[in-house]
Amino acid sequence: MAEDYYNILGVDKNATTEEIKKAYKQLAKKHHPDLNGHGGDADADKFKEISNAYSTLSNSEKRKQYDTFGSSGPGASAGAQGFSGFSGFGGGQGFSGFDFSDIFNSFSGFSDDREDDLFSRFTGRRQRSRSRENLDLVYKINIDFETAVKGRKQNITIERDEECTNCSGTGSKNMNKHTCETCGGRGKVINTKRTPFGMFSVETICPKCRGVGTIIKDPCSDCSGKGYVRSRKEITINIPAGINENDVIRLKDQGHNHTHNKGDLFINVKIEVHDFFKRDGKDIYCELPMVYTDLVLGTSIRLNKFGDRIKLKIPSNTKTNTIFRLKGHGLPDVNRRSGNGSLYVKVITEIPSKISSEYKKKLKDLVDCEEKTIKKDIFKKYKDYIS
Repeated sequence: MAEDYYNILGVDKNATTEEIKKAYKQLAKKHHPDLNGHGGDADADKFKEISNAYSTLSNSEKRKQYDTFGSSGPGASAGAQGFSGFSGFGGGQGFSGFDFSDIFNSFSGFSDDREDDLFSRFTGRRQRSRSRENLDLVYKINIDFETAVKGRKQNITIERDEECTNCSGTGSKNMNKHTCETCGGRGKVINTKRTPFGMFSVETICPKCRGVGTIIKDPCSDCSGKGYVRSRKEITINIPAGINENDVIRLKDQGHNHTHNKGDLFINVKIEVHDFFKRDGKDIYCELPMVYTDLVLGTSIRLNKFGDRIKLKIPSNTKTNTIFRLKGHGLPDVNRRSGNGSLYVKVITEIPSKISSEYKKKLKDLVDCEEKTIKKDIFKKYKDYIS
């Protein structure tokens, strides 16, 4: 019985080349025996069947011939010939122009090492470099509000791995390392297994030297053969003016140091709350308590923003909760992309909690004056609502 290649791939007879390629990739992921083991959906015969179908339908000439004569027509064996023996992805006749890395790159859960090993063998190139040992350090520090505004240098003490001075980072008491006999110093070994499609070779980390490529037979007593020891070190960091809450300062090569490989130090900044100034981005806010007479008669004051004396004029008849904006007196842009923010000052009336007898007497005199002026106007204006 003639095979229906369109039905095998689950596509319509009018499907485009891209649609055929997409369908094949999905089925290849599902049935490839080397990726799915020998259980689940893995099926060597099914994989060979869909590969044979793709080999024909992905080639315009073969597809035209197939549409005319069917799978048993003239030249029908060409697709199977290209697949026979599984002679190298992309190298067989039936897979000309098809990049198998597209399929494997889309496999979820496919380990980086295995992906690299497969494609270094079949495509002759590494897909991605192996992730190196993580030598980075992360520390949190608290700074006061003034430091966030003005910036400064600050010393902190950290714990990190330093290269062992006793063995110069070799990990060996005699500073000698021997080539691993298992991997020959490569740090990797090749495991070969037979599949229905031929021999597969997979490159993995050497289990004896753990990928280092060398063996230490006389470990250093100070570092126990690791090549590094834990130590405490004081370093100086530069906190820039205008730094924000949760900003991170990166210090290159100040992390762990393992045999000439250095990580980076990341400082996460927390800013303490201030009792007078508040912050929103580059802007600073504060509430300024003032006595009633200063608001009525007007006055001038000077604000002290951490040594920066800022003059503020309060005009007469200023109402409580009035906000004054002092442009340029906020925080600088830590990224230096724009100018300073603004300082917003909200004036509020301060009500005394205790008053002297003299103060009471003067207040009563003021009440008499207000009864004849302000209060009289208020009651007249709102007579329908207050009495």
